[in-house]
Amino acid sequence: MPSRALRSPNGAFLLLCALTTWPLWIPRYLPIQDLPQHLAAIRVIHSYADPAFGFERYFEVDLFRTQYLVYYLAAHLLGFVMDLELANRLLVVGCVLTTPLALLSLLRSLERDPRYALFALPLAYNAHLILGFVNFLMAIVLALYGLALAVRQRRAPTRGRAIGLAVVAVAGFYSHVVPFALFGLGCGVVALGRDWRKIPLRLLPLLPAGIAALAWVLASPAGRATVTAASGGGVGPQPVFVPAAFALTDMPNWLTDVLHGELDRTLLRWFGLVLALTLCAGALPGLQRDAVAPPAPADHRDGPLTRSLVRRLTLLGPLALLLYFVAPSGYDWIWPIAQRCPLLALLFLVPVLPRLSRALANAIALALVLITLLQVREVARAFSAFDDDEVADFDAALESIPPAQRVVGLIYARGSREVKFSPFIQFVAYYQARKGGAVMFSFADFPQSPFRFRDDARPPRVPPRWEWLPQRVRIGELSWYDYLLVRAGPGPCSQQLPTRCSLVHRGRAWNVWKLQ
Repeated sequence: MPSRALRSPNGAFLLLCALTTWPLWIPRYLPIQDLPQHLAAIRVIHSYADPAFGFERYFEVDLFRTQYLVYYLAAHLLGFVMDLELANRLLVVGCVLTTPLALLSLLRSLERDPRYALFALPLAYNAHLILGFVNFLMAIVLALYGLALAVRQRRAPTRGRAIGLAVVAVAGFYSHVVPFALFGLGCGVVALGRDWRKIPLRLLPLLPAGIAALAWVLASPAGRATVTAASGGGVGPQPVFVPAAFALTDMPNWLTDVLHGELDRTLLRWFGLVLALTLCAGALPGLQRDAVAPPAPADHRDGPLTRSLVRRLTLLGPLALLLYFVAPSGYDWIWPIAQRCPLLALLFLVPVLPRLSRALANAIALALVLITLLQVREVARAFSAFDDDEVADFDAALESIPPAQRVVGLIYARGSREVKFSPFIQFVAYYQARKGGAVMFSFADFPQSPFRFRDDARPPRVPPRWEWLPQRVRIGELSWYDYLLVRAGPGPCSQQLPTRCSLVHRGRAWNVWKLQ
């Protein structure tokens, strides 16, 4: 591969990365579970003072309650030049697009084969994306790129690169704590050297992020809960663990197996086979005979140091895998915890994969491209079918509710025939994102939310998992609300006291009742 192509992404790789995002552009409604809640939070931040939305009546904004500042503020700022839903979609697309580019940057910093960046593409549509963990995916991008900066800074320190590393570290912390923790550990092992006096100076760019993390732990309920979960619990809620045998069988569900049907699982097996062949081939000297190391810039050529850095970073992948089996699955409102680790383990494994002969590396690259193309085609079909066949009359249902109302959503059919998890369970939040007011169920009561209900104008508190059990809701519990949005179920209005409700929209999948 020409050295010029190794210094910057070539057109074919960029085109493939862009093509991977194609399914995210097709539907109007993405089948991403928490996305409506994120949109509602972004709308509250962006339009808090706009009386047309009526947010000041119900909410208080407190940005430092949340660790997800980068995501929410980025969408908020983009909202000044474009529609908020488009801004949010661009951020989701950006996470998918930039993950392989960030991995490519790390590979080049370590003088590894840049073709291995293709391993990120079949992992693009994973459980965390479908669940709507955009902040987590953003933190992965920042962790990979930040490690690339740390490696370059270790070999050729500059003031500008140190400042850049500090900025990336702070942004990584304010995206998600799990990738940030592994990134911090990676920076720590990269900083090690024979002259111990230089180590503090090498770690100095992490100081602002460390201060931010300490302040969050001390001042934020979410921070204290995270530390309690990591330490094994204390008084109050206890961490939930799953048996190792179950965790092993459940691992594919936290990778690319997110669509119904066998093809998705088959492609994951093929990906695993390609990865296993790469690892095994690296143990055979004959398959490395004509391997060519990517050329490094003149000021970076330090073979022993580079090999040492690769060996040190080898621990990140196995550590992430170990955490998957020993860390808690959940704690109180925090879920999932350990399940975030398999994806991280695979991505951190890629930079330390062995160099192979040119022919074998090209064959592996071709296999990864084929897997990616098949996956993108299947995901695009599923996303399109979800939008065309299952969302149904949702727009008409929202149109029947006036702006700035109090709306409760009861989602009896929360799943999809196309996509796993529960893409409809948070759909009521689209009302708040588009027309204001207040909805339930809402993330506003969670410690990680950037806004919360005012004590003097809030809905009745609901028990955990309330949104998953609409059949238990009684009409007498809904007196605070103005409207009831029901998906695929009779709802309490038709079952219990229909005289206290008037039907304002009856559709194929959605009904809307005005509550008296």
